[in-house]
Amino acid sequence: MKVLVVTDDLIGPVMAGSALRAWELSRVVLAAGHDVLLAAADGSGHPEGHGPPVTTRARWGWPDAVLAPPWCLPPRAFFGSHRLVIDGATPLLAELAAAPSSAGIHKRQRTAAARLPLVAARADAVLAAGEAQIEWWSERLSHRPDTPVIDLPFGIPNHDPSDEIEEISGVPSDWAVVLWWGGVWPWLDLETLLAARSRLGAAKISVVVPTAERPGADTPHFSTRDLMAAAGRHGLESPAVVPLERWVPYAERDRVLNRASLLAVLHRSGAEADLSFRTRALDGVWCGVPLLLSEGGAVASRALTEGWGGVVPPGDIDLTASAMRLLLNPREQDRCRRALAESRSNWRWSTIAQPLVEILPTLPRAARSSLFAAAASAAASLLSPVIGGEQP
Repeated sequence: MKVLVVTDDLIGPVMAGSALRAWELSRVVLAAGHDVLLAAADGSGHPEGHGPPVTTRARWGWPDAVLAPPWCLPPRAFFGSHRLVIDGATPLLAELAAAPSSAGIHKRQRTAAARLPLVAARADAVLAAGEAQIEWWSERLSHRPDTPVIDLPFGIPNHDPSDEIEEISGVPSDWAVVLWWGGVWPWLDLETLLAARSRLGAAKISVVVPTAERPGADTPHFSTRDLMAAAGRHGLESPAVVPLERWVPYAERDRVLNRASLLAVLHRSGAEADLSFRTRALDGVWCGVPLLLSEGGAVASRALTEGWGGVVPPGDIDLTASAMRLLLNPREQDRCRRALAESRSNWRWSTIAQPLVEILPTLPRAARSSLFAAAASAAASLLSPVIGGEQP
C-alpha cells in the first residue's frame, strides 16, 4: 500500500510532540513493507536513522491510506476513496480547554471541533492511547460501532539506549537530577515540583527543566527567565533548579536521560489529565529512569501496576516531597530500575504498533456516513459564537 503519514509538527533531528509519533509510526509501517511518505511542517527534514522520505507538501491524490491526527487534516483529506486512519492520541480539545482563554485559543477550539463530525462520518479506524481515550472516541463513533478504535499508545525505540552520560551544565557532579522532561504547558504542574523541592532544603538535588524553544514553535515558550522566576517564588536558586537551555536531538536524548535519577511529569486535575498519555514518561521506561507522576491518565495507572516509580495526588506538595525523597533512595532506585527493565520489551514501537500493521490492509470495515451532513455540522462549528464574545 501507499501510505501518507501527516503531521503539522516539524520533523528533523530535533523534534517534539506529534512529530515523534508520526516519525515512529511511519517507520513501523515502512518496515511492514508499505510505500510510505511523511508530510510535515515547513522546514522539516530527514531525522537521523532509517525512515521514509519527508516532504512539506502532502500528495493527497497519491495514497491508498492516510494516517494523521484529525486536527491537522484539511477538509479535502476526508473526501476520496483512500483509507483514513485517524490518530486520536492527543486530547487536543481538553488541552485547549485547559489553556488560558484568548481569541486564538477559541479559534483553535472551533477548528478542532469542526473536525469531529468529519471523523465520525469518514474515519475507517481511530488510534487511541489508553482506555479513557478509547471510550471518548467510541462515544463519538457510536453511530458507526463497527469502526475500529485501536489502543496504540506511545512506544520506545527497538534498540536499547546507550550507556553514555551527558553532564548537564550547572549541575554539580555529585548531585542527583530530577528531570522535568518536555515543555511546561498550562495543564502541567511544575509549581508543585518546585515547592516540593523547596521542602527538601539543602539536599543535593537539582530539578532540571528544559527551557529551549520547542522545535517549530509559533507561540511563546517557557524561558530560562520564567523558570528562575518560578524557582524564586519557592526560595530556590541554582543548582537546586537548573535550566536545560538546548533542545536535545531526538537521537541523543538517552545521554541526558542517563544522567537523571528521576523523571518527573506532574499535572493538574481535569479532563486533560484523565485523557492523557504522558508520552515523555516512556523515555523513562526506555532508559530505566524511575518516574514521578500525578494521579490520572493511562501512564500513571500503568506505573502503579508495574512499579515504575511514584504516583502522587495532583497538587500535593508534601506527598510529592516525600515521594522524591523515597525514590532517590538507592534501594528504591534499584527496585524501580529492575521493574522498568522488565517492562521495556513490551513497549517497543514494533510491538506497540502491530495492531495498526495488522488492520491496515483490511480497512474499511464499517460503512461510511454522509459527508454532506458532516460538512454542514463542521461548518456550523466554525461559525459558532466564540466563548466570551470574542471574535477570531
